[in-house]
Amino acid sequence: MRTLRNTIGPESMSKSLNQNRNNVKSVDRSHAARHLLELLYRLHYVVGMKVQDTLRTSDGLDRHQTAVLWIIRSEGADGRSIPRKYVEKQLTSWYDISSSAISKAIRGLASKDIGFLNITENPSSGREKLIELTPEGVAFMQKMTRNGSAMCEWYLDNMSQWASEVDVCLYIYTKITALFGKMIDAERLAAGEPVAPAAPQESVLHHPLTNVIVDRSYSWDEIPSVPREYAPLMQLNIFFPIHYKAGNKLEQVMRSGTGLSRQQIIILLLMFGEGENQSKMARKRIESALSSWLELTSSSVSKAIRSLTTSEVGLLTIDESPESGREKTVQLTPKGRKFVAKLVNSGVNYLQNLVDQLGDDELDMVVHIFARTNDIFEDYPGPFRVG
Repeated sequence: MRTLRNTIGPESMSKSLNQNRNNVKSVDRSHAARHLLELLYRLHYVVGMKVQDTLRTSDGLDRHQTAVLWIIRSEGADGRSIPRKYVEKQLTSWYDISSSAISKAIRGLASKDIGFLNITENPSSGREKLIELTPEGVAFMQKMTRNGSAMCEWYLDNMSQWASEVDVCLYIYTKITALFGKMIDAERLAAGEPVAPAAPQESVLHHPLTNVIVDRSYSWDEIPSVPREYAPLMQLNIFFPIHYKAGNKLEQVMRSGTGLSRQQIIILLLMFGEGENQSKMARKRIESALSSWLELTSSSVSKAIRSLTTSEVGLLTIDESPESGREKTVQLTPKGRKFVAKLVNSGVNYLQNLVDQLGDDELDMVVHIFARTNDIFEDYPGPFRVG
């Protein structure tokens, strides 16, 4: 694993931030998990999808195929190959899709039209398959990385309220990613499932504290400085697991036991996250968001919305907009508001485990950095294309 070693003296590591971070508010622990849920909603759906749009590099790949390639880059041996079962397990845990749908996405990447993957027998097991990047796949991956790095350079250039805000940003994203990974692995072990260690990677740059970051809490003055030439690539490496692992895990927690599909849950969470009074939204806005996020047609989104209005489900109503008879407004019913409150409570309870592992300074940092990220991506000029 290629970890950026901190060879700078303690006097350089310790930064006097007191004068520069006066605007950072102290977070009340009793409400921190709820606040984090609202911030992570936007990081996962709004920011995460914009990051993914840059990584897609062209309109030729769908979101599932983009995820397959980025798993290979992030967790594969030398960023080039990985067992197909590992990829299938990751994607089925993130998405509401079958193994056959994932196999179809992988076969598409290996097709003559795209040609980014080879599918071969795994030398360690004749029953396993290995997926490997072709030379064309390697070239495309390099293009994805350049585009993603350009996006992260723009992002970090805006993370400039004080000189070391970038260092706090890199630390916090690395810490939250590591804690989510720890929580997910603990759940798998408790369920008797194997935990597959990520393949060692020399090609991916890691934070100086990667190996010890979950062992203790760090204060503002203990955050190491990262050379700015490494920062964009390091941030790119962190954006992927925050969107996929953390964001999708939180979504799964809230969906568990509801009997609803991923599409239906996302509609409800969208209304909670961005709706008027967290309960009302124009149908066109819902259709636009889900069409982009899940690559669905408007008719598919409309069908998912209508499924939540049936007498059996009864979570939504669809009404004519008072401003225009041609417009429709979607609104939570009283039953729907109670249902969403339960979703939110399950997410808050899960995130409380995360909050409990953060020091007071770290809690202030994570709320600040996540809020800043959402603000910065409001002016997202991408997707980035640098060739």
